Amino acid sequence: MLKKLVVLFIMIFSISFGENNNSEEYLKGKIIKLESINKNIDDSEEEVKEIRNYQVEILQGSDKNKIITVEFPIYKESAYNIQLRDGEEIVLYKDNYDLDGVKYYITDADKRGPQIILVGLFVFLTILIAKLKGVRAIISLSVVIGIIYYIFLPGIAKGYSPIGVSTFCALLSSGTTIFIMTGFSKKGIVAILGAVAGVVFAGGISMYFSYKMSFTGFSTVESLNYISLLKGIKIKELVSAGVILGSMGAVMDVSMSISSALTELKMSNEDITKKELFNAGMRIGGDIIGTMVNTLILAYIGSGLLSILFIYLQKNQFPLIRILNFESVASDILRAFAGSIGILVAVPVTSYLSGIFYKEKKNSKKEL
Repeated sequence: MLKKLVVLFIMIFSISFGENNNSEEYLKGKIIKLESINKNIDDSEEEVKEIRNYQVEILQGSDKNKIITVEFPIYKESAYNIQLRDGEEIVLYKDNYDLDGVKYYITDADKRGPQIILVGLFVFLTILIAKLKGVRAIISLSVVIGIIYYIFLPGIAKGYSPIGVSTFCALLSSGTTIFIMTGFSKKGIVAILGAVAGVVFAGGISMYFSYKMSFTGFSTVESLNYISLLKGIKIKELVSAGVILGSMGAVMDVSMSISSALTELKMSNEDITKKELFNAGMRIGGDIIGTMVNTLILAYIGSGLLSILFIYLQKNQFPLIRILNFESVASDILRAFAGSIGILVAVPVTSYLSGIFYKEKKNSKKEL
């Protein structure tokens, strides 16, 4: 889930603070009303069923507040159509090079308003439920976004190793997030080290199996359309880089949960031995693993649901040997299981480190 939230916040961050040097001009507008409908009376194989003429108010740009009429095609195939309503905010494309002069086209409904509400609801509930820790969580998430936006993405774009950059960013993000949440304490240090071990192990596993499965890095046909933008980028390493970043959130959750639980256990029983603490951590980790592994794998299934549905619908056309060798399928399998292995590794490492850090009886509650 952390990966999806980070992607969402990065898109919003890019829109809000990124440089606007786009060659195409898109503006915000609002539907005032539907003026007329021109039916297509041709019974040929024409795809357009009708042309709707909308009265639109331009809300930004040089023509701000101007009222114009914009043609909007309605296709026979309903899946291609965007449902527009009076008063709805839309995205307009301004064509400055049309033979008849400047012309506007409706490209989509403006989704930014609902997105802002959704993000605001997330922030509000986080702070309402978790109070001060919720504020810290929002701050740490903002820091992670900044690390990815200012370090991870530029590093890959400049041709640096995606695996190396993602490992550095994962370590930096893990350390920063846990430090913000717990401060400089033994509990935080143990959680950071456990998370680092799990993430690095997951990355190593993904590197090895990416090589064994001969990944090209182009997991979808659509990605080949952008090959000109990817010159100088080490595409083959992107799968492993995705595993490292994608598993980071789940591994941090596990490490922090175990470290926090063992800290409380040590505080309640100063005489507990290193072995007892380790065994307690393994039992706690066993309970966490069942749901956390499911969470990570289901998250990857959910993110690739459309591709999985296409494969299911064509299951009679492709044998299993062909399906499992689609790079998109193989890369999703690698991401899900390598990330889950990272979670598994984090459990014994965090439990063992807790035993080492808390073995001395003189440790005070304040130090914990």
